[in-house]
Amino acid sequence: MDSYDTIVERMNGKFTELAGYPPDSASDIGIRIKVLAGEIYSVSCALEWLKRQTFAQTASGDGLEQRALERGLKRKPPTAAQGTLTFSISSALWFPAEIPEGTVCTTGGDEPLRYVVTKDTFIPAGSLCADAPAKAETAGAAGNTAAKTVLNMVTPPASIEKVENKSAFTGGEDAETDEALRARLLASYAEVSTGTNAAWYRETALKYGGVHSANVVPRSGGVGTVAVYLGGKGCAPPAETVDEIRAYMNGKREINTTVTVEAAETVPVDVTVSVTYKDGFKASEVRKACTEAVNEYFCGLGVGGAVVLSAMGAGLFSTGMIADCSFSSSGKEVTQSQLAVPGTVKISPKSGG
Repeated sequence: MDSYDTIVERMNGKFTELAGYPPDSASDIGIRIKVLAGEIYSVSCALEWLKRQTFAQTASGDGLEQRALERGLKRKPPTAAQGTLTFSISSALWFPAEIPEGTVCTTGGDEPLRYVVTKDTFIPAGSLCADAPAKAETAGAAGNTAAKTVLNMVTPPASIEKVENKSAFTGGEDAETDEALRARLLASYAEVSTGTNAAWYRETALKYGGVHSANVVPRSGGVGTVAVYLGGKGCAPPAETVDEIRAYMNGKREINTTVTVEAAETVPVDVTVSVTYKDGFKASEVRKACTEAVNEYFCGLGVGGAVVLSAMGAGLFSTGMIADCSFSSSGKEVTQSQLAVPGTVKISPKSGG
């Protein structure tokens, strides 16, 4: 597409050719040329934008969503991180201590994250603690937090003295990006869903928030059976989402077909790696960046995807902080019904890059 200056130059040249003299930039005709060139440039930009929005490969924003709707696909909304909060008391009571649904707990810091109990829970009489399901108050990846970070109660229930998340809150995802939606859209063209093939089961599962991958196993239990194993982003998908997908697929299944829908079995994989970092970086920031790179690698794995150390190493080098790395742990193969997730991640940084 021509730039504004190119259009003005071309119009000035044509005027000079026809009139026999160049237009003065401060003259009436010179000003008119500039104004007209600006409008022509605006129309050209609009046409270029329209051309990009016409094709799935280049569309963005609302235009991409319209293209996706033509294939029955919608952008996934953000999902809230989920986990378990352990409430405790120092001395056993003779009556059950209630932790009501809606109880709010937070992390520490200047901008604490808030988590809400999703089901009425009780510490039984004579017991000291109970686990309550909870989720982040605000949907999105920011709600994912490490173990032992949710330690404060905003409105402590009667008799409850302490709260802690013994395991991490996971599963929080931001709204689907253009690139992720585009990948699903292009996949729907590459492998057309017929309503009965593996592509239909996979495409249907991936429409739900919190589901990052799906592995479809035809004839899992013999003729007339299909198994669908669902995975989240580096974790298992929410149980209620699995139930919803199971109900939908069984309502749409073929006659005389048994459909099994389950969350993939998560397989923790420990990672131990020594990295040599470049000059100008600190060991603490290298350790943090490399840990995030390892976790990001696992987030990209789908159900049945093997842990490949060379691919993980590429992620470490992409931080731009390290000159070399050496794994003490090994890769891992998983079955069609399993999802590899990060276990204990140990990064040992040393200088010398």
